[in-house]
Amino acid sequence: MIGPEHEFSINDENFNALPISDQIIKKIAGRIVNEVKIGNVFVGKELQKHVIELRADEPFESLSEFEEIMQNGLEELLSYLDNYKLLGLGMHPLLKLSDARVWDHRDKLLYEVYDRIFNIRQHGWLNIQSFQLNISFSNEKEAIDLHNKLRILLPYLTAIASASPFCEGKHYFIDTRVHFYRINQKEIPLICNDVIPEKVSSLKEYKQILKKIYAELAKRDAYVLCREWVNSRGAIFRFSRDCIEIKIMDEQECIKSDVALSAFIKSILRTEIEELPREELINKLNSAIASGTAGLKEELRAMFRKAWENAEDEERKYLKVIQDRIENGSLGERILANFKGDDPECLIPICEKLSKCLERNEIFS
Repeated sequence: MIGPEHEFSINDENFNALPISDQIIKKIAGRIVNEVKIGNVFVGKELQKHVIELRADEPFESLSEFEEIMQNGLEELLSYLDNYKLLGLGMHPLLKLSDARVWDHRDKLLYEVYDRIFNIRQHGWLNIQSFQLNISFSNEKEAIDLHNKLRILLPYLTAIASASPFCEGKHYFIDTRVHFYRINQKEIPLICNDVIPEKVSSLKEYKQILKKIYAELAKRDAYVLCREWVNSRGAIFRFSRDCIEIKIMDEQECIKSDVALSAFIKSILRTEIEELPREELINKLNSAIASGTAGLKEELRAMFRKAWENAEDEERKYLKVIQDRIENGSLGERILANFKGDDPECLIPICEKLSKCLERNEIFS
């Protein structure tokens, strides 16, 4: 069973980010709430008021069901937007921090505490979007096995899903989101741990890590943050859902591409994955952040072959998208290749194309 969570920015026709998620939710629900259900999906708030979340109300058993229900939910959300445009990606490519606004309704206390400790008026907080995938487990053995495999996969997932090559109109890295994300809580390094989780042998051992995080927060009178979700590694246990939440992936250009990432994860998790030293994982993550798939081609090809051999028929239909990303570049690499010139205005037609990909559920090329 898998449960997706998608994050999209809300934009005007010139792709200025609009901090109006509360007004969109109010239009749907009749009042400002954290989330509201439309059809089979929930529309919800994020820290940033220019970002809106779309998540499934129930986990999916099949990928085709995932694609159909989330695309239908997206289209219904668009019907409330008064011709405003949605955009995926790992970051808004043009947003200036001075134009970003923080959610200031229910749960604002959480963000006030985060701000007091970490200063959220920076990239990695106010300009960040991700595709999060929840993978359910049925017992402790399965949970530990999934966790320890996923920690090895994180640099490779970063490479394939990298989709944030621009920040404030300038090129930084292919995955600029993860670059900022891994340092956004540097005041308490244990919270993010360079996004690579420790290998654990039991859930008790994992919970000891959480206790250490909570202890650091308690020293700063931040008890309100002492929850399982405060762990900011690239994959974390969500005991309240009996699942592991993967947080490392940039949001893609359309639902189909997010489904393809899910197909790759499901199929590769059926295989044996070689243990790698932490230092090597960090080096591979650095490569993925800097250049997407470019520096990891042979390893990604080998992983893809293993995924394909262990994939179900439905998964193989989507895995072709991943094969194309490995061979011809991630979304971030493609966006950079399409950028002609050095004027941020040149990003607007690219954003327009990406927005249409999202609406139509089409792969960006």
